[in-house]
Amino acid sequence: MATTAVLSRFGASDRAQLAAEAGHMIERLRRHGAVADGGVTRLVYSAEWQAAMAEVEQWLSESGLAVRADAVGSRFGRLQGDSPSVVLSGSHIDSVKQGGAYDGALGVVMAGCAVRWLADNVGRPRRTLEVFANCEEESSRFASNFWGSRAITGRIEPGETEALTDEQGVRIGDAMRACGLDPGAILSARRKDLCAYVEPHIEQGPVLVESGDEIGVVDRVVGVRVLSVTLQGVSGHAGTLPMARRHDALAGAAEIMVGTERLAQRMGAPAVATVGSIAARPGGFNQVPGEAAFTVDFRHPDDQVLASFDQELRELIHDVGRRRGLHARLGQVVDQPSIQFDGEICAALESSCVESGVRWRRMPSHAGHDAQVLGTICAAAMLFMPSQGGHSHRPDERTELEHIGRGIEVLIRTLFGLAYQES
Repeated sequence: MATTAVLSRFGASDRAQLAAEAGHMIERLRRHGAVADGGVTRLVYSAEWQAAMAEVEQWLSESGLAVRADAVGSRFGRLQGDSPSVVLSGSHIDSVKQGGAYDGALGVVMAGCAVRWLADNVGRPRRTLEVFANCEEESSRFASNFWGSRAITGRIEPGETEALTDEQGVRIGDAMRACGLDPGAILSARRKDLCAYVEPHIEQGPVLVESGDEIGVVDRVVGVRVLSVTLQGVSGHAGTLPMARRHDALAGAAEIMVGTERLAQRMGAPAVATVGSIAARPGGFNQVPGEAAFTVDFRHPDDQVLASFDQELRELIHDVGRRRGLHARLGQVVDQPSIQFDGEICAALESSCVESGVRWRRMPSHAGHDAQVLGTICAAAMLFMPSQGGHSHRPDERTELEHIGRGIEVLIRTLFGLAYQES
């Protein structure tokens, strides 16, 4: 039987001890994929990723949890409850290229600290608790778009393991095999036992730091659309081809980039748009670019505004192409509608903030997260901790130990309510 659902007193010493443990574990994980200036490059199925996953396995096992891996390589640390229904908490282990040590990894570590504390201080839960170390979320090696959580929700399509390739042409299925994983078993990763998911994460923006709040209760994720754009013009000699006769693909891309920025500025906050990658070919300093390929990422919490942005952007691209004699080819990389998180879990997070005596606010997430995918099969929500300077996806990404400790306490109280108390 589960122990009586009464939370032991959680004091300042608990908070400090857990924060210190979390900070130590972050530094252990930082070694795997360490780059200059304290940053991390830990791409899914790489040697660095494998080492980090082994580190997580060892830590969760030492915490007394039953550890397993699913078919795509995500790890789970299980605290068995009376019911097989699972309350899941955690985040992702992979990173962007030259990113920071806290994005994703801190959520895994906080969940591990919280579940271990509950096991040691409260005992067996009514509902099973699991720590989630997701294999991939960032799409930084493959354009895999939430690979780990899509496996859990059964949304990896047939053929993707052979179609998705990295910059070196390695197929994601072959990368899995190199890690001892079987792409043919992906369907076995699908979960039907989840009742709730709570994802702790750094904010990755400046709102909490500037407001002085310690926790963000995230009630929604904004919609995201990403277009790939390829402009085909005519290459030529940089010295002999007259300006009036040029069909310069890169010049056309530059005009579209400036127009995209103006479009987002005209729509106003919280609209954002980013050209995050661009390549010009042939690429010689003395050659007029005959081809330019780039991406446009645009985000907004209102799906109607997002659709309007999409339409105006496409019109801009085709207008520039027509005037400059360029052929435009567009592809849809991401089309993620906004998602509202579960109101009851958000309310539980708010109550936990009040019990913990921390300053908090409700807020949206402008970045994509696993919770928006897992939230399609179970109740889900997120809590944010401040990112110093609002920095993320860069080596100097950092969250203070004090804020980590506060976040772990809020997470413990929320998981206690979800897993130990009667629904």
